[in-house]
Amino acid sequence: MKHILLVEDDKQLAAMYAQKFRTAGFKVTMVQDGGTALERAKLDEYDGIVLDIMLPGISGVEILGILRSDPKTVKTPIVVYTNYGDKFNREKCLSYGADEFILKVDSTPESLCETINKVISEKEIEAV
Repeated sequence: MKHILLVEDDKQLAAMYAQKFRTAGFKVTMVQDGGTALERAKLDEYDGIVLDIMLPGISGVEILGILRSDPKTVKTPIVVYTNYGDKFNREKCLSYGADEFILKVDSTPESLCETINKVISEKEIEAV
């Protein structure tokens, strides 16, 4: 079973997406702030991370940079999932190593699930 870390501060959105991921066969760990996200990402092994940008504590962009500089998480698939889709945030996240950058308004639970599945599969193929 694939294990993902879902980093989302909106409890209702997190619950909705976690349910979709579980239905799709994922084990889901949910956190709602940047500091906890970093702790969990470094303590446990995840097949993928879904990361919001605007979080209490440390921003998702900062988390992304830290995770990409850590040998343990440098290759973990990360999908940035946000309402902040301006060019600056998009380019910064992609330059920091996000595998995908998705706007919440343009996606559904199904499409996000498909995206994380695709990104995880691509990373598994690269590792072979």
